[in-house]
Amino acid sequence: MAPRPRKKGNHGLPPNLYPNGRAYRYRRPDTGTWHGMGTNKQEAIKAAKILNAELAAPGDLVAGVLGTQCTMGQFLDSYEADVLPHRDLAKATLDLYAVRIRQIRAALGEAPVDQITIRHVARFLDGLTARASNQARALLVDVFAHAIAKGLCQDNPAAATMARIEKKQRKRHTVEGIAAIRAKAEPWLQNAIDLALVTAQRREDILNMKFEDVRDGALYVVQSKTKRHTDAGWLRLPLTPALQEIIARCRDNIASPYLIHRKPDRKVKKDGHWTKVDNRYLTRAFKAARDDAKCYAHLSEEEMPGFHELRATSLHLYKKAGKDGQAIAGHASGKMTRNYEADHDDVVWKEAIADLDISKIRG
Repeated sequence: MAPRPRKKGNHGLPPNLYPNGRAYRYRRPDTGTWHGMGTNKQEAIKAAKILNAELAAPGDLVAGVLGTQCTMGQFLDSYEADVLPHRDLAKATLDLYAVRIRQIRAALGEAPVDQITIRHVARFLDGLTARASNQARALLVDVFAHAIAKGLCQDNPAAATMARIEKKQRKRHTVEGIAAIRAKAEPWLQNAIDLALVTAQRREDILNMKFEDVRDGALYVVQSKTKRHTDAGWLRLPLTPALQEIIARCRDNIASPYLIHRKPDRKVKKDGHWTKVDNRYLTRAFKAARDDAKCYAHLSEEEMPGFHELRATSLHLYKKAGKDGQAIAGHASGKMTRNYEADHDDVVWKEAIADLDISKIRG
């Protein structure tokens, strides 16, 4: 469809530049805001042409209009369907990718892949926080690498951008702070907090723990983030009194296969059972209890530690108590080899002792 012809009074002016009495004004195509351009017609035209070149969306280019190239949105469909499923990524990682892909679609989805420039990518990344920007950049670098391999473009504009420096903002939990949060938490969240402290496991691994994983006098944990890479991802935690007491508390009147579970308002089957708590709900519930406890009122919202920081606190407390936090965390050394191979099903479990004393936190 041909563009709408300009009015007689605008004849000879580039797109987005309009007369305003004796002066001229420019309407930004991306925001719709108006900007005065002075009374000199030639200077206004020159500035408008520069602004049009800077602000034009990549999808507005001729080839994009003709539909002769694959758009970023179309290629992301292929990337999600053909690339990501074969990487055996943890659900939490896939959820994060889904968020970043939605952001990329919104900013660059209509643009032909081979017409996205470094400036387009940089402008998109600049609108995100440092952490989100670096995550989106890493994903875009991989997306463009696959696009190059398919012959859809020749360059990787994302790789030419600079990663941003991420300043660690979240502070570490204090024993007093965790105790105050735990006091405001529902029983299932208290169990999750205690498991996080005693086992030093990640949020997703805690939520994936099942009663059937308790056998032969131990809790068996397959760490979702590392199980495909090192022996440290397969842990056998003997049932110490501290661990056994938490597991006993997890057995309540709600029939659930998961240690950490709750009865939702509506039965919606997800990830295997309707009682399962998902990552986002746990994060929100912990934040609500933390805000209710008002234990970190002196910190900004960005500095307040969340559920994720319980793992770091646990490892710190293990070290302070003179115990081996490295083993229970599942941190791998350079000498560790893969425990799981495509033709090898005999798992060797790495044993670690989960016996942190959290009596001061429980009260």
